[in-house]
Amino acid sequence: MFSHHVQAGSRFQRGSGDSPGVSGPLQSRLEELKKLWWRKPIPLVLQHSETARLAVDAFLQQGESGYLQTIAEEQELPFLSPLDMDYMSQHRSQSILEPNARKGHQTKPKEGDSEDRASLLSELSSGTYFPLLSDMQPPELELGWPVIPLATGYGQTQASVYFQRNKANSIKDLLRCLISRAKTVIAVVMDLFTDMEIFCDLMEASSRRRVSVYLILDEKYLKYFIEMCSKMCLNKDHFPNIRVRCVSGDAYYSKGGKKFEGQVLEKFVLIDCDHVLAGTYSFTWLCSQVHTCLVTHFRGKIVEDFDREFQSLYVESKPVPGFCIPEAGTSSTSPHSSAGNFQSLLTSAQMNEAETASHASSLSNSTLSPSHTPNPYPQLYWIVGINNFLQLGRQKKSLKATVLESSNLRPEGSA
Repeated sequence: MFSHHVQAGSRFQRGSGDSPGVSGPLQSRLEELKKLWWRKPIPLVLQHSETARLAVDAFLQQGESGYLQTIAEEQELPFLSPLDMDYMSQHRSQSILEPNARKGHQTKPKEGDSEDRASLLSELSSGTYFPLLSDMQPPELELGWPVIPLATGYGQTQASVYFQRNKANSIKDLLRCLISRAKTVIAVVMDLFTDMEIFCDLMEASSRRRVSVYLILDEKYLKYFIEMCSKMCLNKDHFPNIRVRCVSGDAYYSKGGKKFEGQVLEKFVLIDCDHVLAGTYSFTWLCSQVHTCLVTHFRGKIVEDFDREFQSLYVESKPVPGFCIPEAGTSSTSPHSSAGNFQSLLTSAQMNEAETASHASSLSNSTLSPSHTPNPYPQLYWIVGINNFLQLGRQKKSLKATVLESSNLRPEGSA
């Protein structure tokens, strides 16, 4: 039987008690599928692969040679593609510093240092997606967020699919029409944002109609958005009602202290907590003209799931320095100053492109508490209060009528 035990004395090898000649899970399944005469169905196995973890950890520590060696020892298929290995090579970093490096000077290692490092390494596992706890307060949606009345809620789910090949129904035109009709909030989660026309639509909605606009962009492609703003000669004073934040994907931690982070490939737009456009469409000129894309237009109950996902991503995100809240009494509308601000921000983003920061926390699957979200519709509380008062009056009136009716039906001789 395939054993998942890992020997403590070896980082990338199994214990010596494993049966020799046993193939890895993926290799074993492939060998069974190649038996065309064998008609017995193979049960689906949904569980963690220890062989895959050993191979990936070996790649992060020793490169492709260590990965291939582990694959050969485990008799497993080389499941990592060149694209996977290139990505991990470019984004891997050291998640735990050596004890001497943390102290800032070089000294001879002490006996306790190796024990401390072993304890730290034991806490980080590539099978743990959120190993680090965060004591930071979640960011607030300070521009406001619509509150759906309990009496109304979300209706029945509706969905319509639009394909980019159908030129009669342009995805970009649909998106721009929904943005032009927005009244309260526009929330965007996007991997790549370089479409100046769509950004002008968002600026018009935020400045002219006072619609709150929240942008969450992928950290890897953030530099292209900053470069677009630099070309448009924009500065932070042009975004009084827009908040821009960036976020990365989940972090993978190896036993040896290496890590790398994924990307945010979610793409959806939430408008007024009533409409959602989600699919493969990115905010680029190529997607609007030549790339084949699709989006689904959702309404109803399912919008609540996108609402929750956006607020979860907002908790994990971090602000972009060039899009901070403008300071009172400051004004820098000069095109030269705006270009300089974004140019410096673009340079900083390019310098830190390969670096990754740990954003995985215990708040990843949580939502913002209602107390953290300002309510832009305080009049709703008055409406609910009046309805409750009228309902209470009707209940009292009904109860009084029932008492009078029961007293009239009571026999005359009864005291």
